Amino acid sequence: MAITAPYDAHMAGVPRQWTDTINPVAEGLIVGETPAVVTEDMTVAASQTITTPYVPVGFDGSGNLVPAVYDATYASAGVRAIGLLLRPITTPASPVQGQPVLRQGCLNMDMIAWPASFDTEEKKLEAFRGAPTPSSIVVRKVRAGSIVAQP
Repeated sequence: MAITAPYDAHMAGVPRQWTDTINPVAEGLIVGETPAVVTEDMTVAASQTITTPYVPVGFDGSGNLVPAVYDATYASAGVRAIGLLLRPITTPASPVQGQPVLRQGCLNMDMIAWPASFDTEEKKLEAFRGAPTPSSIVVRKVRAGSIVAQP
């Protein structure tokens, strides 16, 4: 989100306040206190169109972010999930810097926009297991009657 402050040079020294709307994280995405929530600005691969927020992403062969793809071994065709892209994006023909990616947190499995290859609950629960440091994402299925600490 870009914040454009008003041009107020002529108001220097005059007491007042300026505010802007901040887009908060969706209620219900964060469902625990540990691990602590951490975001990082990261480079997204060229020519990507991701139309929904909270899509799991991983690294392509060049170290840029692309949507994650489940593969049983992540050895051949898979792209291991390392975080969640926090907003929809469309990138041009060259990589762009600074897209926010959630790298740590305890997340509600039902709030994540899973790619089609994560087609079972087991795959979703295991999506971030073994991701490289500093990724530390715990995926939790929130059920009626469960105790969930809110940050």
